[in-house]
Amino acid sequence: MSFISSNGIVGRISRRWRQPQLMSWNRTTSGHQWRGRGRAVRAQLAILVGSRAQRGYGGHVEKRALRTTLLARLRTQKEEDRRRKSETVGRKLARLAVFRRAKRGCCYVALPYEVQTWPLIQQMLEAGKRVVVPAIRRDHLVLAEIRDPLRDLAPGAFGVWEPKSVARRLVKPEQLDLVLVPGLAFDRLGNRLGHGQGYFDRLLCRLPDRTATIGLCFEFQLLDYLPPHPHDRPVQQVLAV
Repeated sequence: MSFISSNGIVGRISRRWRQPQLMSWNRTTSGHQWRGRGRAVRAQLAILVGSRAQRGYGGHVEKRALRTTLLARLRTQKEEDRRRKSETVGRKLARLAVFRRAKRGCCYVALPYEVQTWPLIQQMLEAGKRVVVPAIRRDHLVLAEIRDPLRDLAPGAFGVWEPKSVARRLVKPEQLDLVLVPGLAFDRLGNRLGHGQGYFDRLLCRLPDRTATIGLCFEFQLLDYLPPHPHDRPVQQVLAV
């Protein structure tokens, strides 16, 4: 597993999720402050996932606080910064071997404050890939192939754009070579914090091991540690910009 930031690969671990051998972020001895951009936010996040969580007491209270802090940071990020960083994601993603090899990939449609994926979807289509977009159906995600985002997508549950019912060409999880995964936060082991509904958690558990999974986020969303849940499945890579 690797972590990729604006400075390149910052961590790598095996598929058994061992400790990374190389990390590019540094903490002070207190563990509550981070160097570089987003120091104040990362300090607050480090406190929230600090000693109690690492002793095994991380639970709903800590996750709720993390979501509140991260959502506030995401929503107050300047639009120009979000656009620029999202473009960087596209360039770095295109250089990854797993992306170049993938013939059929799944890409979510981002919420306004997330890493923007409309350009990624178009990039994948132009590269000749078959593009699959998730849609919410009751308590799980269904996967449908699209060919024209403007024609095939429409706002769905929670305001997220998804394939229209009439345009859905359903795809099974085992048919995917690559899945791009959203999240409010990721840690260096690939653990993920979502919005709390569990849709992507359930999708990840349905994927075969050979399917590459890449989490997309901004650097302030990449944390040292997240309390894992027993049924959670980590992503294989995290691309943070």
